[in-house]
Amino acid sequence: MVAQHSTESADQIACRLSNKGINISETTLRRRLEEAGIQSMKPTFKPLLTNDHIKKRLQWALKHKDVDWNQIIFTDESSFHMKQVIRRVWKKRGEKYYVSTIKHPVKVHVWGCFSKKGFGKLVLFKRTLNSKLMCKIYKNGLLPSVKKWFGESSNNWKLLEDNDPKHTSRMSKTFKVNNGIQSLPWPSQSPDYNPIENVWALMKLKINRQPPTSINNFVARIKKEWKNLSIEFAEKLVDSMKNRVELLIEKKGDYINY
Repeated sequence: MVAQHSTESADQIACRLSNKGINISETTLRRRLEEAGIQSMKPTFKPLLTNDHIKKRLQWALKHKDVDWNQIIFTDESSFHMKQVIRRVWKKRGEKYYVSTIKHPVKVHVWGCFSKKGFGKLVLFKRTLNSKLMCKIYKNGLLPSVKKWFGESSNNWKLLEDNDPKHTSRMSKTFKVNNGIQSLPWPSQSPDYNPIENVWALMKLKINRQPPTSINNFVARIKKEWKNLSIEFAEKLVDSMKNRVELLIEKKGDYINY
Protein backbone atom coordinates (compact mmCIF):
# COMPACT_ATOMS: atom_id res chain seq x y z
CA MET A 1 0.00 0.00 0.00
CA VAL A 2 2.82 2.40 0.89
CA ALA A 3 4.68 1.53 -2.32
CA GLN A 4 1.59 2.44 -4.34
CA HIS A 5 0.81 5.62 -2.36
CA SER A 6 4.20 6.82 -1.12
CA THR A 7 3.14 10.47 -0.62
CA GLU A 8 0.17 9.72 1.67
CA SER A 9 0.23 10.00 5.47
CA ALA A 10 0.06 7.07 7.87
CA ASP A 11 -3.55 8.05 8.67
CA GLN A 12 -4.48 7.94 4.96
CA ILE A 13 -2.80 4.56 4.52
CA ALA A 14 -4.66 3.24 7.59
CA CYS A 15 -7.96 4.41 6.04
CA ARG A 16 -7.16 2.60 2.80
CA LEU A 17 -6.42 -0.59 4.73
CA SER A 18 -9.66 -0.17 6.69
CA ASN A 19 -11.61 0.01 3.43
CA LYS A 20 -10.09 -3.37 2.56
CA GLY A 21 -11.22 -4.83 5.91
CA ILE A 22 -7.87 -4.51 7.67
CA ASN A 23 -8.30 -2.48 10.87
CA ILE A 24 -5.00 -1.17 12.24
CA SER A 25 -4.20 1.87 14.36
CA GLU A 26 -1.92 4.59 13.03
CA THR A 27 0.55 3.86 15.85
CA THR A 28 0.74 0.16 14.99
CA LEU A 29 1.05 0.98 11.31
CA ARG A 30 4.01 3.28 11.96
CA ARG A 31 5.62 0.58 14.11
CA ARG A 32 5.21 -2.08 11.41
CA LEU A 33 6.59 0.23 8.74
CA GLU A 34 9.57 1.05 10.94
CA GLU A 35 10.22 -2.66 11.47
CA ALA A 36 10.24 -3.03 7.67
CA GLY A 37 12.82 -0.23 7.38
CA ILE A 38 10.35 2.29 5.94
CA GLN A 39 10.41 5.85 7.27
CA SER A 40 8.57 9.05 6.44
CA MET A 41 11.21 11.43 5.05
CA LYS A 42 11.49 14.48 2.87
CA PRO A 43 11.79 13.55 -0.82
CA THR A 44 14.88 14.28 -2.86
CA PHE A 45 14.10 16.95 -5.44
CA LYS A 46 15.54 16.56 -8.90
CA PRO A 47 15.62 18.69 -12.06
CA LEU A 48 12.65 18.45 -14.40
CA LEU A 49 14.08 16.64 -17.42
CA THR A 50 12.43 16.68 -20.82
CA ASN A 51 13.04 13.91 -23.36
CA ASP A 52 15.43 16.27 -25.14
CA HIS A 53 17.40 16.88 -21.92
CA ILE A 54 17.66 13.13 -21.31
CA LYS A 55 18.78 12.47 -24.88
CA LYS A 56 21.49 15.14 -24.76
CA ARG A 57 22.70 14.03 -21.32
CA LEU A 58 23.14 10.47 -22.63
CA GLN A 59 24.92 11.72 -25.75
CA TRP A 60 27.25 13.77 -23.56
CA ALA A 61 28.02 10.80 -21.30
CA LEU A 62 28.82 8.50 -24.23
CA LYS A 63 31.07 11.13 -25.80
CA HIS A 64 32.93 12.02 -22.58
CA LYS A 65 33.24 8.65 -20.82
CA ASP A 66 37.00 8.60 -21.48
CA VAL A 67 37.76 12.16 -20.33
CA ASP A 68 40.83 12.54 -18.09
CA TRP A 69 39.05 14.07 -15.11
CA ASN A 70 42.39 14.79 -13.45
CA GLN A 71 42.79 17.65 -15.91
CA ILE A 72 39.37 19.21 -15.28
CA ILE A 73 38.66 22.19 -13.03
CA PHE A 74 35.17 22.01 -11.55
CA THR A 75 33.47 25.35 -10.81
CA ASP A 76 30.09 26.61 -9.72
CA GLU A 77 28.23 29.36 -7.87
CA SER A 78 25.95 28.88 -4.89
CA SER A 79 24.08 30.96 -2.32
CA PHE A 80 24.30 30.61 1.45
CA HIS A 81 21.39 31.86 3.55
CA MET A 82 21.93 32.96 7.13
CA LYS A 83 19.20 31.27 9.14
CA GLN A 84 18.11 31.44 12.73
CA VAL A 85 17.11 27.85 13.44
CA ILE A 86 15.01 27.48 16.60
CA ARG A 87 13.09 24.19 16.57
CA ARG A 88 12.08 23.76 20.22
CA VAL A 89 11.97 25.90 23.38
CA TRP A 90 11.27 25.31 27.08
CA LYS A 91 8.14 27.15 28.27
CA LYS A 92 5.28 26.85 30.72
CA ARG A 93 1.98 25.39 29.58
CA GLY A 94 -0.12 28.08 27.90
CA GLU A 95 2.82 30.49 27.69
CA LYS A 96 3.54 32.03 24.28
CA TYR A 97 7.10 32.13 22.93
CA TYR A 98 7.61 34.32 19.88
CA VAL A 99 10.53 34.09 17.50
CA SER A 100 11.23 37.14 15.35
CA THR A 101 11.71 36.21 11.71
CA ILE A 102 13.59 38.11 9.04
CA LYS A 103 11.55 38.72 5.92
CA HIS A 104 14.63 38.85 3.70
CA PRO A 105 17.38 36.81 5.37
CA VAL A 106 21.03 37.61 4.77
CA LYS A 107 22.34 35.88 1.68
CA VAL A 108 25.95 35.48 0.57
CA HIS A 109 26.83 34.27 -2.92
CA VAL A 110 29.98 32.25 -3.51
CA TRP A 111 32.00 30.97 -6.43
CA GLY A 112 34.46 28.16 -5.95
CA CYS A 113 36.62 25.75 -7.90
CA PHE A 114 38.53 22.54 -7.32
CA SER A 115 40.57 19.96 -9.19
CA LYS A 116 42.32 16.70 -8.35
CA LYS A 117 45.04 18.88 -6.81
CA GLY A 118 42.74 20.42 -4.20
CA PHE A 119 40.41 23.36 -3.64
CA GLY A 120 41.16 26.74 -5.19
CA LYS A 121 40.21 30.30 -4.34
CA LEU A 122 36.75 31.01 -2.97
CA VAL A 123 35.13 34.27 -4.10
CA LEU A 124 32.31 35.77 -2.03
CA PHE A 125 29.97 38.44 -3.39
CA LYS A 126 26.63 40.00 -2.44
CA ARG A 127 25.50 41.74 -5.60
CA THR A 128 23.80 40.06 -8.53
CA LEU A 129 26.22 38.15 -10.72
CA ASN A 130 26.55 39.50 -14.25
CA SER A 131 29.04 38.93 -17.07
CA LYS A 132 31.34 41.72 -15.91
CA LEU A 133 31.56 40.30 -12.39
CA MET A 134 31.93 36.79 -13.84
CA CYS A 135 35.03 37.88 -15.78
CA LYS A 136 36.40 39.46 -12.60
CA ILE A 137 35.90 36.14 -10.82
CA TYR A 138 37.69 34.31 -13.64
CA LYS A 139 40.58 36.74 -13.25
CA ASN A 140 40.83 36.78 -9.46
CA GLY A 141 39.56 33.30 -8.60
CA LEU A 142 40.05 30.89 -11.50
CA LEU A 143 43.36 31.98 -13.03
CA PRO A 144 45.32 32.12 -9.73
CA SER A 145 44.05 28.60 -8.92
CA VAL A 146 45.06 27.35 -12.37
CA LYS A 147 48.53 28.85 -11.97
CA LYS A 148 48.94 27.11 -8.61
CA TRP A 149 47.84 23.71 -9.93
CA PHE A 150 49.08 23.60 -13.53
CA GLY A 151 51.74 26.29 -13.81
CA GLU A 152 51.94 29.66 -15.53
CA SER A 153 51.77 28.63 -19.19
CA SER A 154 50.01 25.25 -19.07
CA ASN A 155 46.89 24.79 -21.18
CA ASN A 156 46.58 21.10 -20.39
CA TRP A 157 43.32 21.55 -18.49
CA LYS A 158 39.68 22.38 -19.15
CA LEU A 159 37.03 24.32 -17.27
CA LEU A 160 33.77 22.69 -16.28
CA GLU A 161 30.87 25.05 -15.62
CA ASP A 162 27.16 24.94 -16.36
CA ASN A 163 25.37 26.74 -19.18
CA ASP A 164 24.31 29.78 -17.17
CA PRO A 165 24.03 32.80 -19.53
CA LYS A 166 26.76 34.57 -17.54
CA HIS A 167 29.16 31.79 -18.49
CA THR A 168 28.15 31.77 -22.15
CA SER A 169 27.81 35.53 -22.74
CA ARG A 170 29.94 37.22 -25.39
CA MET A 171 31.98 39.02 -22.72
CA SER A 172 32.72 35.81 -20.81
CA LYS A 173 33.56 33.88 -23.98
CA THR A 174 35.93 36.65 -25.10
CA PHE A 175 37.69 36.65 -21.73
CA LYS A 176 38.15 32.89 -21.86
CA VAL A 177 39.50 32.98 -25.43
CA ASN A 178 41.93 35.80 -24.59
CA ASN A 179 43.19 33.88 -21.54
CA GLY A 180 43.45 30.46 -23.15
CA ILE A 181 40.61 28.95 -21.15
CA GLN A 182 39.04 25.92 -22.81
CA SER A 183 35.66 24.75 -21.54
CA LEU A 184 34.34 21.21 -21.38
CA PRO A 185 30.87 21.04 -22.95
CA TRP A 186 28.15 20.52 -20.35
CA PRO A 187 24.50 19.53 -20.96
CA SER A 188 21.61 21.56 -19.58
CA GLN A 189 19.79 20.54 -16.38
CA SER A 190 22.71 18.48 -15.09
CA PRO A 191 23.67 19.50 -11.55
CA ASP A 192 23.14 15.90 -10.39
CA TYR A 193 26.50 14.68 -11.67
CA ASN A 194 28.58 17.79 -11.02
CA PRO A 195 30.58 16.88 -7.89
CA ILE A 196 30.87 20.48 -6.68
CA GLU A 197 27.20 20.22 -5.70
CA ASN A 198 28.35 17.74 -3.03
CA VAL A 199 30.77 20.37 -1.74
CA TRP A 200 28.08 23.03 -1.32
CA ALA A 201 25.74 20.53 0.36
CA LEU A 202 28.42 19.49 2.85
CA MET A 203 29.36 23.09 3.70
CA LYS A 204 25.75 24.15 4.23
CA LEU A 205 25.11 21.13 6.42
CA LYS A 206 28.07 21.96 8.66
CA ILE A 207 27.19 25.66 8.91
CA ASN A 208 23.51 25.00 9.69
CA ARG A 209 24.41 22.63 12.54
CA GLN A 210 25.51 25.67 14.51
CA PRO A 211 23.78 28.73 13.03
CA PRO A 212 25.99 31.85 12.80
CA THR A 213 25.37 34.68 15.25
CA SER A 214 26.19 37.62 12.97
CA ILE A 215 26.92 38.45 9.34
CA ASN A 216 30.65 38.63 10.10
CA ASN A 217 30.51 35.25 11.80
CA PHE A 218 28.49 33.89 8.86
CA VAL A 219 31.08 34.99 6.29
CA ALA A 220 33.93 33.73 8.49
CA ARG A 221 32.23 30.33 8.80
CA ILE A 222 31.83 30.01 5.02
CA LYS A 223 35.51 30.80 4.50
CA LYS A 224 36.53 28.43 7.30
CA GLU A 225 34.51 25.49 5.97
CA TRP A 226 35.98 26.00 2.49
CA LYS A 227 39.51 26.20 3.89
CA ASN A 228 38.95 22.97 5.85
CA LEU A 229 38.13 20.99 2.69
CA SER A 230 40.94 18.48 2.17
CA ILE A 231 42.87 17.46 -0.92
CA GLU A 232 41.74 13.88 -0.21
CA PHE A 233 38.11 15.00 -0.50
CA ALA A 234 38.86 16.71 -3.83
CA GLU A 235 40.56 13.53 -5.07
CA LYS A 236 37.55 11.39 -4.11
CA LEU A 237 35.15 13.75 -5.89
CA VAL A 238 37.22 13.75 -9.08
CA ASP A 239 37.65 9.97 -8.94
CA SER A 240 33.86 9.64 -8.65
CA MET A 241 33.32 11.18 -12.10
CA LYS A 242 34.00 7.89 -13.90
CA ASN A 243 31.25 6.20 -11.87
CA ARG A 244 28.90 9.14 -12.34
CA VAL A 245 29.26 9.00 -16.12
CA GLU A 246 28.83 5.20 -16.15
CA LEU A 247 25.70 5.55 -14.02
CA LEU A 248 24.36 8.22 -16.35
CA ILE A 249 24.82 5.84 -19.29
CA GLU A 250 23.17 3.04 -17.28
CA LYS A 251 20.23 5.37 -16.57
CA LYS A 252 20.10 6.25 -20.29
CA GLY A 253 20.51 9.94 -19.51
CA ASP A 254 17.90 10.15 -16.76
CA TYR A 255 18.54 11.71 -13.33
CA ILE A 256 21.15 10.04 -11.13
CA ASN A 257 21.31 10.20 -7.35
CA TYR A 258 24.98 10.49 -6.34
